[in-house]
This record gives sequence, C-alpha cells and structure tokens, in this order.
Amino acid sequence: MAKEKSVADTIGPWLRSNLGSSHLGALTGTDARALKAAIQIIELYSYHRRQEVLDAFKDVVECMQEKTRYLAYHGIAHVLNWEDRERIWNEASLEYLSGFGFGAVCAFEPSGDKKPRR
Repeated sequence: MAKEKSVADTIGPWLRSNLGSSHLGALTGTDARALKAAIQIIELYSYHRRQEVLDAFKDVVECMQEKTRYLAYHGIAHVLNWEDRERIWNEASLEYLSGFGFGAVCAFEPSGDKKPRR
C-alpha cells in the first residue's frame, strides 16, 4: 500500500495545474518552504479551527516575498474549499496585496470566486 503524500508535497503540482507553471517561477527556496509549511498549517486548521493556527499561518505566509504570497492564498483551496480562501485570509489578518497574482483565477475554481477584498 502506497503512503499518501502530504499536502506540502502536492501543493506544487496542484498550483501548476490551476495557475500554470509560470506562477511558480518567482519562488525562492525560502518561499517554497514557507508555502509548504503554510499549506500544512491549513490542513491542521481543517481539523483544529483555532485562531492560534491562523496566527501561525499568517506568520509563515509573511516569511514569503510579497509577490509570492498569493500562492498561499490560492493554496487554501487545495486543502479546503474555494470559498474558504477569502475568509481564512481575512481571519488570519493577512494584508490584501493587489500586485501580481492576486487577480489570478485558478483554472478549476468556480466562477464568482475571485480575490480577497479588504
């Protein structure tokens, strides 16, 4: 029986299939590690909905370059639902960034779900 991969291991391929590979090009080594950690934290949040978990998510996302943080926003849907992205982003008190990527729409997201608003 094959071991199931963690969401940290599958976030890259998931983002590539939803946003395209060009979006992952700006990730530095630190960004990539922070993104994986952020997605693992969201998986914890799916079982343990505490503000402390969202605070940890915020702390890790803020380790990423501003121009790559939108990948963590979109990655929320890899673990939860498309409509959870905006709510979690706001509940984690993450700043809305209007730059590159936040206007991106994932290939498989339902229409009407766009970007976080503040």
